[in-house]
Amino acid sequence: MKMIQAVLDGSATPEELEHFKDNIEVCKPCIEGYELEKSIKESLQTKVEKKCCPKQTFEAIKLKIGIASLLVLGLLIKIKVIKDLFFC
Repeated sequence: MKMIQAVLDGSATPEELEHFKDNIEVCKPCIEGYELEKSIKESLQTKVEKKCCPKQTFEAIKLKIGIASLLVLGLLIKIKVIKDLFFC
């Protein structure tokens, strides 16, 4: 299944793609899996409406990521100070 997904999403290496082409014709479960995954992917691409994230939501997410980054940085600094003080 990983190989089939890699082939369908275009991430398969040339060697993997060649292996897939060589074996797909003789493996009934692979053929069925490939057809199923392909139809699911095509359905999702045509049926799912793509919408942009509202600017307000995007800005709120960026702000929360920034705050979280500062908290992590503060924690790392505290750990370094404690380490330097107690574990010379």
